Amino acid sequence: MIAGAANNQLADESVHGPAVIEKGILYAPDFLINAGGIINCAWERNGYDRSAAMAQTQDIYNTALRIFKASADGNIPTYLAANQAAEQRVRSMHQAGLSH
Repeated sequence: MIAGAANNQLADESVHGPAVIEKGILYAPDFLINAGGIINCAWERNGYDRSAAMAQTQDIYNTALRIFKASADGNIPTYLAANQAAEQRVRSMHQAGLSH
């Protein structure tokens, strides 16, 4: 597994994303596995609730599983599945009036 603990783990996602699939390597993009930090920061900005922040952070595991499944089902690199999931989430929040 390549765990994107920092930015840009793959030099060129469009080249190396498919290459890691071919080699049977699972790739977790940085913004997926580091989401806990941004979740915590968001709670700090909006009135900190530790238990709520922890509960939301625990869902990162399930989100990762959904992205890995979408990657496998769609035969697409995990970075692309993660990007699509993030873009859909932003669209949904915008439509619900939750974005600024």
